[in-house]
Amino acid sequence: MTKLHTYNTCDRHIKHRLHLNETDSTVIQPLQTCFEEEFARISIYPDPENRTATEKIAHYYRLSPDQLLMGNGVDEIILLICLTFLQYGGQALLSASTFPGYQTAARLVGGHCLWVPLDAGRCDLQAYRQRAGRGVALAFLCNPHNPTGTVMDRQAVTAFIECMNRHDIIPIVDEAYIHFAGEERCSVLPAIRQGARAIMLRTFSKAFGLAGIRVGFAAGPADVIAAVARSAQALPFRVNRFAQRLAAEVLTLGAVDATVARVRGWLRGIMTAFDAAGIPYMPSAANFICFKPPYGSEALLARAQTNATRVRDCAPFGMPGWIRASIGHESDRDNLLALLRLPGAAVVEP
Repeated sequence: MTKLHTYNTCDRHIKHRLHLNETDSTVIQPLQTCFEEEFARISIYPDPENRTATEKIAHYYRLSPDQLLMGNGVDEIILLICLTFLQYGGQALLSASTFPGYQTAARLVGGHCLWVPLDAGRCDLQAYRQRAGRGVALAFLCNPHNPTGTVMDRQAVTAFIECMNRHDIIPIVDEAYIHFAGEERCSVLPAIRQGARAIMLRTFSKAFGLAGIRVGFAAGPADVIAAVARSAQALPFRVNRFAQRLAAEVLTLGAVDATVARVRGWLRGIMTAFDAAGIPYMPSAANFICFKPPYGSEALLARAQTNATRVRDCAPFGMPGWIRASIGHESDRDNLLALLRLPGAAVVEP
């Protein structure tokens, strides 16, 4: 039996959620009518093929609908990818310190993980190249990286894709936090449009603030997406009607830029406060910050628990002594600074 690491635990007694990288939603009111219209149809199954939503999302990102597959969160899509391409005993490349969903999915289908160490908190693409070879089917890359928040530019990731393809490996680039880093500079979306043999993952849980409806998508070559879609047929009605409707509609609101600007401002304020206090941290291109508390992570975790606050201990990521804290709301910034007993950080303009 495969032993799996428990990433999330019950948090019903937690008042301040700084552990799941959630972002405050500013689109609840504009989407209220859409929600009510779908609620009136709650007795009716949703479209199992998500056709309307897929077409709208594909149009927004200038993709063909057959290049896109929606899922009940990116976690489900990762599992479907592993079910499709990672045969029993097959191998997947992934960072030794990254989102644990890749490892969980790979092991569930009987695959083996080949670990690639980080280099100063960044994905080491040269190490990926050195480990690529016979028996490796998939290579997972998180950009911006979770839990460090570091980011690679498009040129570097595109070169990574080309290298993996030369070894007949399908690269999966998880862009859950790409809006905070800058799509125009870092996303592989242009390469996907041009037919790159890779899978790009996106979620509506972070910059769009829709974590509660569980929806994301994969984009890639039509034949690769079709193969994953065949595996998905085992789970009809995977994406509920609220998720289908709201994911398509939120793209029309143009709210994501303002959300990203606010988060960046809060993060700049925190990094300025950390610099002043001499607290080690990794410059973040996401909606969280990874840092090393001056009096130790265990003491901070204990203080957080006393204050009904949860932050993410990075020890299970292979980074003992480091803490990751979400900064998706102004109160997150204030709560983090209070935990560290630092003076309030003002929003720092770019």
